[in-house]
Amino acid sequence: MVEYPIFDVPMLGGALVIAAVAIVHVVISHFSVGAGVFVTLAERRAITAGEPGTMALLKKYAMLILLVPYVLGTVTGAGIWFTVALVSPRAISVLIHQFVWDWAAEWVLFVIEVVTIYLYFFTWDRIRPRAHNAIGWTFAVASVLTLLVINAILSFMLTSGAWQPHAHLAVWKGIFNPSYVPTSLMRLLVALALAGAGAVALVAFVRDIADEARRRVVRLGYTMMLPAVLCVPLAGWTFAVLPQRAKDFLQGGAPVMGIFLALGMASLLVVTLAAALSLWRRDDRPSTLGATLLVLLALVGMGSMEFAREGIRKPYIIDGFMYSTGVTTEMAEGIDPTANLARTRRDGVLAAAPWALPPGKTIADLDAAERGRCVYRAACLRCHSIEGYNALRPLVVGWSRPTLRHLLDRMDEVKPSMPPFPGTDAEKDVLVDFLATLAGEP
Repeated sequence: MVEYPIFDVPMLGGALVIAAVAIVHVVISHFSVGAGVFVTLAERRAITAGEPGTMALLKKYAMLILLVPYVLGTVTGAGIWFTVALVSPRAISVLIHQFVWDWAAEWVLFVIEVVTIYLYFFTWDRIRPRAHNAIGWTFAVASVLTLLVINAILSFMLTSGAWQPHAHLAVWKGIFNPSYVPTSLMRLLVALALAGAGAVALVAFVRDIADEARRRVVRLGYTMMLPAVLCVPLAGWTFAVLPQRAKDFLQGGAPVMGIFLALGMASLLVVTLAAALSLWRRDDRPSTLGATLLVLLALVGMGSMEFAREGIRKPYIIDGFMYSTGVTTEMAEGIDPTANLARTRRDGVLAAAPWALPPGKTIADLDAAERGRCVYRAACLRCHSIEGYNALRPLVVGWSRPTLRHLLDRMDEVKPSMPPFPGTDAEKDVLVDFLATLAGEP
């Protein structure tokens, strides 16, 4: 909640730390989902065709799944929980309480994934092939279901639809939000593309592969990249159900978001075009450079779209309900006794954020300069550091006090990606003084 301490990361800022950890984890986790489908499907075909060379290559691929998603991916997954809980504790509290059974289901599925991938790898060539393949399919299905559960919550944060907190059927309204189906399909298609690119790269870098094994794995890898072309119409579907504010961002209101979305779409289109061309030319011997570029393009596609998704959600953490400051909108006044916008504007944002005060001091103990810094910590710190990433000092340098006051009075109108100022007029005054010192005003 707002009254919980907030993680202050000098220079980088908490938001950038979350973004860095999250994008790495998202790419790894999506690769895991697609790789589970890829390796079990390829193994099934190899069993039917009696291809020991393909089986040997697939064992290396299974080891890649074990090492990357379930070592590095597990670490970054825990890192997401850690950073989000410190930077935006109030949002994660709402999501946990509102979707507790979904999180429980996700953890059960994750346990199934961990157990089955270890069984899958360490029982290779030790049990009957079809029983081994059944373990692989169990892993693949659990991975897909995990993605679908998590995306229900992620897409809800952007398009909460008719959701109302604690209302009848609120959980189902949240899960089956307007963007759930198209974004789930896009995530599955990108997961398959990442898995296909990973398989092609593995073949390119591993020596002593039988020709038939190379041909089977590479062609299946290219084939799994092709459906990613459907991300273009699915992106159009998603755009159609976005809030008008998010649409405006993508249509010129936030050029960076539009650029990243276009970059993501273009990268995926190049991946599918390259895969289609390679299949048509029967290119079963990918070069290390070509395979590396395929993987990088798939990574850029995934990462760029994630960046755009996060960006167009502003100024909210949960669309229409909670601002990026952790303060809830006026609609939540009846259920939020701590940091609803109406309350913080009446009682002050510092009253809801005692952690922002120096240890052992109350608001009455602070002079105007100290209160200004504390208001900055309570109302601005989540998005803005003083120096470094998204820093305040270079943004306001040269601004006069009247200009700064005008911004605080109408900052959600001047810049729609920013939430309204959550405090009192007196808190605006001391924050103006604090910002003026950053701007170089005497």
